[in-house]
Amino acid sequence: MSRPSIVPSIHQFRLPKFDFEHWSTRTSVYSQGTDEDEKALIDFNKCVSESAEDWSSAKKLFAVSTCFLVTLNSAIASSLPGGAVFYTADYFHVTDEQQYALPISVFLIGYVFGPLLFSPLSEMYGRRIIMIITFFGYTAFTLGCAMAPTWPALLVFRFLVGLCAAAPYTLGGGICADLYSNATHRGLAIMVLNVGPASGPIIAGFVSPASWRRKYWVALMLAGVSFVPLLFLPETYGPVLQARRDRAARTWVGQSAKRTPLISNKQSLTKTLSVALIRPFRMFSEPIVLATSLFMAMVYAIFYLFFEAYPIIFGGVYGMSTGVSALAFIPMPIGACLDIIVVMWWERHLERAKARNAPWALNEEYRRMPLACIGGPLCALSLFWLGWTARPTTHWIIPMLAGIPYGMGVEIIFMALTSYLSDGYGTLTASALASAAIMRSILGALLPLLAQPMYAALGVSWASSLLGFVTLAVAVVPFLLLRFGGRLRSRSRLCRQVGDMKVVAAVREGQV
Repeated sequence: MSRPSIVPSIHQFRLPKFDFEHWSTRTSVYSQGTDEDEKALIDFNKCVSESAEDWSSAKKLFAVSTCFLVTLNSAIASSLPGGAVFYTADYFHVTDEQQYALPISVFLIGYVFGPLLFSPLSEMYGRRIIMIITFFGYTAFTLGCAMAPTWPALLVFRFLVGLCAAAPYTLGGGICADLYSNATHRGLAIMVLNVGPASGPIIAGFVSPASWRRKYWVALMLAGVSFVPLLFLPETYGPVLQARRDRAARTWVGQSAKRTPLISNKQSLTKTLSVALIRPFRMFSEPIVLATSLFMAMVYAIFYLFFEAYPIIFGGVYGMSTGVSALAFIPMPIGACLDIIVVMWWERHLERAKARNAPWALNEEYRRMPLACIGGPLCALSLFWLGWTARPTTHWIIPMLAGIPYGMGVEIIFMALTSYLSDGYGTLTASALASAAIMRSILGALLPLLAQPMYAALGVSWASSLLGFVTLAVAVVPFLLLRFGGRLRSRSRLCRQVGDMKVVAAVREGQV
């Protein structure tokens, strides 16, 4: 029987007893033999690397593309009822207009609970298996939406769809962190994952007049296409890959292999799961996580409020049909795509600064935070632009173009802050992103419920301006982190632990 390629020759690790390193310095070590002066050791830190960071560019591209496709399903599903929900409400004889926002709100409530479950599970069992199971649930519950017999049944299925659809958003950032240690590459990969929610109302606006169920059938067809590459998605999570090397080596060494105390001392599944489930809530004790989550939550909630506000603005002020008014969302993904140019320019500027050893370029906060400083004012500008140009005497294209700066702002904020969290929290990235997802989903579920009464009471101009002022208030967060982020990270126990792990990994890499 041939030895697995991931395990080096055992003769490389025959060392005298007095040369043994302390057990705590080894990630996985097995001993075999009975000689007191000499034992056969397998040090997995010196085995052939199985880290996702060392994969080929093609394999990484496939993993990111698959994540994008699955996340696109989730993004489209989140906004699918937007702008055309009254067709569904008419079918089920729902007359209360405040209930029109419920299909989106209950979906986002699912986003609250999904990260609590799937994020820690992914850190226990790996990204791949959780992605596949949750996407299967997403597909099944989307079918339930398409065949829902009653309004309450539709809302229940929407909640379950949101619960399962939270996994790609939560785990996508973790997968990107697994694949790319380079902050530039990781940031661009995360940016790609955040494009898509504006497509939902466009699909719904054109297919819903024939039947409200058709939009869910379209989502189901997209899910079926996405399932094929997902089945071939490789595992990326480092500890799971390490465990596979552990099992392969143990199979080769044989039954006489003895586990060291480091390996055998494991917590029970129940205790591990209970600790992992409360971790996203404990992350709110981290000032960095709390501040970034609040900022992302507000711009995210306003984005979902647009799915209720745009029909009021472009349908009410300009008299557009459902399908045509949904086209008003097109400038948002255009703005998101323009961000790629901005980010690439910034990365080139940053690399040049590093090459000449500019002091500011060595500061962790300056990798992404300046971009987030731009995003907040862009979102506020968009809201004031929309509010004070949407009137019958102004051509409809003028307020519609306000979506470009908002699309740019939202995308650049999410890219910058999720990358910042990934850099700071390393293997705990999924839990940090889960904390952010919880807060933004709660606000995203509640704020759209206020759209109808707020725009009815204040009018388009002042309702949009109110949102603009709130956005300006939270836009100070990246400026504060730019100034005090380093101090906060140095005081964070979790950030210090991640930093120590990076130092140890770099030392081991240099020794190999």
